[in-house]
Amino acid sequence: MYRKCVSAALAAAMLVSFPALAQDAPTSESQWTGSGELGLTSATGNARTQNINALLAVGLDEGRWHHDASAFWLRSRGEVDTSTRTGSTSAMEDTANRYGVAFSSAFDLSERSYLIGSLRYDHDNFASYLWRGVAAASYGYRWRDDARMRLVTEIGPGFRRSHDTSTGAVENEGIARGLVDFSWQLSDNTRLLDTFLVESGRLNTFVQNDLGLQVSMTERLALKAGYQVRYNSDVDPGFKKTDTVTMLNLVYSVK
Repeated sequence: MYRKCVSAALAAAMLVSFPALAQDAPTSESQWTGSGELGLTSATGNARTQNINALLAVGLDEGRWHHDASAFWLRSRGEVDTSTRTGSTSAMEDTANRYGVAFSSAFDLSERSYLIGSLRYDHDNFASYLWRGVAAASYGYRWRDDARMRLVTEIGPGFRRSHDTSTGAVENEGIARGLVDFSWQLSDNTRLLDTFLVESGRLNTFVQNDLGLQVSMTERLALKAGYQVRYNSDVDPGFKKTDTVTMLNLVYSVK
């Protein structure tokens, strides 16, 4: 099932690797970075709800090469009333269950520009697409990237493979991928972050925006309030085009 998606992923990675073969990258000490986020909520009484979201991100810088990997999980459970002939009952049921992984490798062409190959997979039990895999090769440019502000854009072609929840059909299509990564240090301990991703093809246009405000408590611990919007232009009957998630997470970072 995944052979075509894997082949496309390898092709995207090769496209990024070819420029590196033509020139020697400067050697430097490898530098690892990492962060983890976790948010938990639980309510009891007149209504019962349980929610959890988690994110793990790891980065490795090796001279002109930059590698990033991440994984996320979102799950919500709520009390649902069910009517029967003998009355009504209530039980805890899943209302959201989404998880995914992503990986990218970038090679610097200059101080500001780079080529990047990216892979992304997500699975959602409550969406029009049960799962989706994307491979893309893009050109990136750092408009500004310092301690106070970061503005980076990426654009390029890709391939998407999706599983339609209602019909069970697997759809393949070429896409155009664009990304804007922005952050701004508002004060010594407060940072605004926003990541905008669009993947547009003939069958569907997917848009995701992650907005966050992070307040550092110590060198490694921070609190982060986040708001995520996900949009699909083409969905099956009974599904909404837009999903939103509001989060308050504890963040642990290693640099």
